[in-house]
Amino acid sequence: MENKDDYKKKAKEVEAQEKELQFDDFDSERALEIGLALIEEAKSRNNKICIDIEIAGRRLFHYSSDGNAVSNDIMIERKKRTAMHTGHASLWAHYMLKSFGLTIDEKWHLDPSQYAEVGGAFPIRLKNCPTTIGTITCSGFDHTIDHGIIVDVLRELYFE
Repeated sequence: MENKDDYKKKAKEVEAQEKELQFDDFDSERALEIGLALIEEAKSRNNKICIDIEIAGRRLFHYSSDGNAVSNDIMIERKKRTAMHTGHASLWAHYMLKSFGLTIDEKWHLDPSQYAEVGGAFPIRLKNCPTTIGTITCSGFDHTIDHGIIVDVLRELYFE
């Protein structure tokens, strides 16, 4: 069983990923490339997936595997809201909430039907911009794997 310090450590690890995986620029062609790579990664793991990439309220990419539940599309929206509200990955929010022993409603007064306390939304950040400009979000795996495949794909495409 994990304790509050373990969750704080995991939150710091997510912060390090966010710092590592910042872009020089981001456009619809990059969103398409990332989205297609995420689809291929999900297929390689024999899993259905829902993917959404959005910047400044503009959806650049959206995909939902055949046979995917509508609940994955709903979860995408909840995860994105959490990431945009906190300016961090939704997995960071999950670990921070666990470290405090609080729910999203108790800590930030956010409606849990509209905001998710799970991983899967990763912030899009530009190196010369101090704020999150959008999100790359996945739903379909365990929430830690949703987060992990985004990190894996970004590293493979741009950061290795």
